[in-house]
Amino acid sequence: MNRIAIALAATLALASAAFAQTTPDPAIQKAREDTAVVFDLGRTFGYLMAIEKDSKVPALSATQLKSLYDIMVAIKAAKRVEPEQAEAWLGSIEDKILTPAQLMAVDKLAAAAAATRTGTPGAGTGTGPGASGTSGASSLQSYVAGGEFNPIVDAAKTMGADFKAFFDYVAKKLGK
Repeated sequence: MNRIAIALAATLALASAAFAQTTPDPAIQKAREDTAVVFDLGRTFGYLMAIEKDSKVPALSATQLKSLYDIMVAIKAAKRVEPEQAEAWLGSIEDKILTPAQLMAVDKLAAAAAATRTGTPGAGTGTGPGASGTSGASSLQSYVAGGEFNPIVDAAKTMGADFKAFFDYVAKKLGK
């Protein structure tokens, strides 16, 4: 009888621990939803690099590159990127900087990447708001706590590496 009680207690403890690990923290879930635009903005720079390499899409002009460079400098300087600011930067890129053909190319790349991230559980770059792993979680925990939050420049992640590559590309094209 004692062995059964111990086994039952151990099973309940393990089940409780497993449930705790799979139940999302409401604050983190809300932060994930709130900051989705920050991750969208960050991924946009990788898509812009891809369209620059695509001969079917018109290349970015010097004026466009200068406008993008100014936004990227501001992003690099930001310790905390708020969703409202990310929305403004993304809106500027989509509505004022890119041509319709360039925007369509970026949108196609974004849709394909989103399908890849959501189509296969656990797939993706680990940079999106739905990403798992300790780095994404700690980034969101920092956001919830009011601390630093700028996943766009995290060079350890694909999004950050893409941002850096595009920033370096634009700086070189502009002679900076």
